Amino acid sequence: MSSAELNLEKYRIPLDEILHVTSNFSPETRIGDGGFGMVHKGELSKDGQTRTVAIKRLNQDGYQGNNEFRNELEMVSSFHHPNIIAFIGYCDEANEMIIVYDYAKNGSLDHYLQKPDKMRSLTWAQRLKICLGAAKGLKYLHSGLGEHNRVIHRDMKSANILLDDNLEAKICDFGLSRFGARNLEDTQLLTKIAGTRFYMDPLYAERSRLTKESDMYSFGVVMFEMSSGTLVYNQKCFGDDDKPQYLFDVVRSCYDDDRKAARPDKLIDPDIKDHTDMKSFHIFNKIAHKCVNLKLEQRPTMETMIRKIELALEIQLLILDVEPSKLLVLSIIKSKQFSFV
Repeated sequence: MSSAELNLEKYRIPLDEILHVTSNFSPETRIGDGGFGMVHKGELSKDGQTRTVAIKRLNQDGYQGNNEFRNELEMVSSFHHPNIIAFIGYCDEANEMIIVYDYAKNGSLDHYLQKPDKMRSLTWAQRLKICLGAAKGLKYLHSGLGEHNRVIHRDMKSANILLDDNLEAKICDFGLSRFGARNLEDTQLLTKIAGTRFYMDPLYAERSRLTKESDMYSFGVVMFEMSSGTLVYNQKCFGDDDKPQYLFDVVRSCYDDDRKAARPDKLIDPDIKDHTDMKSFHIFNKIAHKCVNLKLEQRPTMETMIRKIELALEIQLLILDVEPSKLLVLSIIKSKQFSFV
């Protein structure tokens, strides 16, 4: 038995226990489904503690196979970061492929984007904090796994960002993820194209070469979803326009069009406009636009992206805090002497 297999053994959960907590995978315990299989909610006792968990039961005929299942297990069992969903255990009895994760009470980010009332409840500061947490989780995957390892997620999207009780972002779903070599300056993996079309890096789709910048592109799409309050694959009216459009048609016209008529502020979610500092908004959207640059070398580093989101959040929080001592700091940050490029 290899060291990786020995490490996984301690996470094994008996099938009888999983059947018990899900009432034999009853529809009443089901909280999600998709092409991969079903997700059930249950109360699992482990290490003397009872915790609420999400039990992901993969389709035996639809999943990519036992090798991919093992690859995902090896991957997620090595993750330890507050912005990566916690791995609890697994079961492979009776040809089952089950992965158990911590339960995120507030569900996935795309559920907020699908429901106007829920999305309306998220302030601009909360949206920035969610994006900041997810960005830190992504940075961990790219550079926090030791000298030789890097994970490229390959399916970054709002559906794969969960929110816990405190709206803390947790990246999830590593079924398509791939290990790469961190000790190489530019990790490139030649892979079969996989992911979600609207979030997929066009360069990856064209060349089948997966890089950490591919994740960066996908995350940039999520950032624009958050600032606009709409899913990338849905149409809506932006600004004063009365014709519904796809989000990225508007993004490209606002930032890539040389015409002076282009107005990036039309991208703002009208539900947060009155309580959002526009300097904060534009800093955030500018770095999001750099993430989706069609030239790989023009995309920012994770460190740069995180700094810009932190800056946007700092400005927004200062606007909400009217203490005189904070106003001087705010005036310095917003002055023309400060570079936002």
